[in-house]
Amino acid sequence: MDQPFPPSGLPRTARLFLPMALSAVLLSACVTTSETSTPSPSADGTPNSTETPSNEISPVATSTYTASSEGTNLRFSIISLERISEEMVVLSIAIKNEGFEDAYVIFSLSNVNGQQSTPDGVSLVDTVNQKRYMPLKLTDGKTCHCYSWNGKELLASGDSINAWVAFPSPPPEVDKVAVTTPVTPDFLDIPIIEATGTKEEIAQTPVGEPQILDLRAFQDDIESGTSRADSSEENQVILSSDVLFELNESDLTPEAEEILKGVAEEIDTSSATTVHIDGYTDNTGDDSINIPLSEARAESVRQALEELVTRDGIQFETAGHGSNDPVGNNDTEEGRRKNRRVTVTFAK
Repeated sequence: MDQPFPPSGLPRTARLFLPMALSAVLLSACVTTSETSTPSPSADGTPNSTETPSNEISPVATSTYTASSEGTNLRFSIISLERISEEMVVLSIAIKNEGFEDAYVIFSLSNVNGQQSTPDGVSLVDTVNQKRYMPLKLTDGKTCHCYSWNGKELLASGDSINAWVAFPSPPPEVDKVAVTTPVTPDFLDIPIIEATGTKEEIAQTPVGEPQILDLRAFQDDIESGTSRADSSEENQVILSSDVLFELNESDLTPEAEEILKGVAEEIDTSSATTVHIDGYTDNTGDDSINIPLSEARAESVRQALEELVTRDGIQFETAGHGSNDPVGNNDTEEGRRKNRRVTVTFAK
C-alpha cells in the first residue's frame, strides 16, 4: 500500500542507521596504489585487529560520506582484494569514524534484506565480461561468508573496523574489478593480487552455489519516473508507480500513457515474443492489500501495452509481488518511492 512518508519522521538513531537516507554528500573515490603489506584475516576468519589500521598501510582506494546534520563522517577504504584460491577472492575493507561523535554502522554495507552488521551488500563488477559477483554464502544459503561486526555497531570517534567478504573468483585473466557498496561511489580498477598471509580457513570453508549475475546498465531518470536496468540480453524498464497511478489506485494517470507509448515502441522494435510485467509496492500495509494492488497495477500496464504495441505474436505475462523484492530501503522516503514500481522486461 502506498503511504506518504514524513520528511522528518526518523528518530536520530534511525537516521544514523540508514546513511543512504541522509542528505549525504558522497565524495568521489580516489584510487591510490600501494606496495605495502595489508592486514589479513586471522585463522578463525576474523581480522587480526579491529583497531584503526596502521599509518604504514596505504589503502587501495578510499571514499567517505558526510552527514552534516549528525556530524557523521565515515571513511570506507579498500585495503586489498586477494585471490586466495582458484574459486575464491577475499576483499578487505576498513570503516573508520572520522566524525566528532559516535556513529552506528550496523546497516552501512549490508544488503537491503541481508544480514545486519556484515558487508553482504558489497559486490564485485567485472566490466570485461559484464558480470556482477555477489558475496559467497555458507551452505545454509543465507549466511554471508564474511566478517560480522555484530556487537560493534557503535563506532566511537576515531575508531575503525576491519572487515572482509569472500566472493567467487573472476577468471584468471581478470586482474581488476570495480567494487560497489550501498553507501559510496563505485571503487574503480581495484587490482586482484595473490594472497598474502594464511587464509586457509576462509578458503576451505564450505560455501553454497556462487551467485554471478549478468551486469545490467542502470539509468535513473527521476523527473520522468522511468529507470532502466538493461543487460546484454534483455531490456528492463522500471516505471514509478507514483507517476503511473494515484495513491493506492490502479487506474493509469494521463501522464502514464505517454510513458507507455515509449515502452511500446521499444517492444515493437525488439525481438521479444514474451513481455513480463511485474508490480511491486512498498511495505506499508500488509500482503492482503499490497499483493492485489500490485497485481491490479501490472494488469493495467498490460492492457495499455497490448493496445499500444503494433507487432503481432507477443505474449504478455503479469504478476504482482506486493512488498517482496525491494530495491530500496523501506525505512526511508526515497527507498519506499523506489519500491513502488512496475517493471516491464523483454528481450532485446
